[in-house]
Amino acid sequence: MSGHRLLATDLDGTFIGDDESMWRLWEQLEQQHIVVAFSTGRHLASIEAFYAEHETGRRADACLCMVGTEVYLGEGDGYRLDEGWWQQIQTGWDKATINWIMAEIPEAHLQPTEWQSAFKSSYFLEDNVETRLDEIHQRLDAEGLEAKVVYSAGRFLDFLPIRSGKGGAVRYLAEALGMPASAVVTSGDTGNDLDMMRPELGFRGIAVGNSAPELAEYRESNVYHAEQAYAAGIREGLVHYGWLEPGDGNP
Repeated sequence: MSGHRLLATDLDGTFIGDDESMWRLWEQLEQQHIVVAFSTGRHLASIEAFYAEHETGRRADACLCMVGTEVYLGEGDGYRLDEGWWQQIQTGWDKATINWIMAEIPEAHLQPTEWQSAFKSSYFLEDNVETRLDEIHQRLDAEGLEAKVVYSAGRFLDFLPIRSGKGGAVRYLAEALGMPASAVVTSGDTGNDLDMMRPELGFRGIAVGNSAPELAEYRESNVYHAEQAYAAGIREGLVHYGWLEPGDGNP
């Protein structure tokens, strides 16, 4: 990977959503030698399907998959799993106990197998949400179990190791690349992107114009709220931060 700046961006609803603005942004990122990492809830096979669908030779330099529980680094024409990240996040993780707790939440339903992994347990939860989330946190505390509970887009509920998540994965990648936090910008559109916009990480963030309420209403000084949607919103934020020139493409 070359470059001294890192854009870690969510895919669906952020980088993906408007092909024209996506291609324009990607070209400009390449011209400026900005390292691109997809930080997404997708698994790697789904990212590869995205490349195939768009018949593109362009690829992200790294992929932070399954809501920050897997880190893949670009290698040749593919990606290499960084197992060092798994070593960092496995401490205290107890998926079996989480699934046992969730079996007693009638409104929760397991997501399909492809969205589960050794370090991610994922459910749909659309009814009685606030009450059930409070109950889940209480049950986790009662069991002495630490886990990240990430709810996004009004239906997706993910349980992750306490040391994982999008924010931790981005920090791990930046450190591996020798980049300070000041050289990192993150972008997203839903609640699971909040983790990589936490002020204490030192990154700057971009909430695209089509963000879900949980992100659109998040107000921290390190997060720029774009007016434009999808990749055009990312570009607007990068112009705001001085990474791209305002005269190239859409404002």
